[in-house]
Amino acid sequence: MISKWFTENKAEAFAFALMVGLTAVFLLVPELSFAQYGSDFESKVGNINSNLITRILPLISVFGLIYASVLAINGDGEAKGKIFGVLFASVVGFLAPQIIEWLKGLAL
Repeated sequence: MISKWFTENKAEAFAFALMVGLTAVFLLVPELSFAQYGSDFESKVGNINSNLITRILPLISVFGLIYASVLAINGDGEAKGKIFGVLFASVVGFLAPQIIEWLKGLAL
């Protein structure tokens, strides 16, 4: 009965065998299941964090200022409120590295 199921459902049998094989490998060699194995995980996360803070947030702030100014030029009635919101977000975006360092100092 089991052999009949395997012959009729080859894809499911292959997926099951692959799952069992991977589970056996991770149980026999537990170092492979750790995220830090083979790479410097903390430095990669730090690089993502620094790129986000120093490049992406200021870039988004500049795009927001351009968007708000285009709305003001076109005479949108809500442009004034949006400009103040974008200015506040821009200040936070440009000061993000200092804010993060300040929060890290509080944590220690």
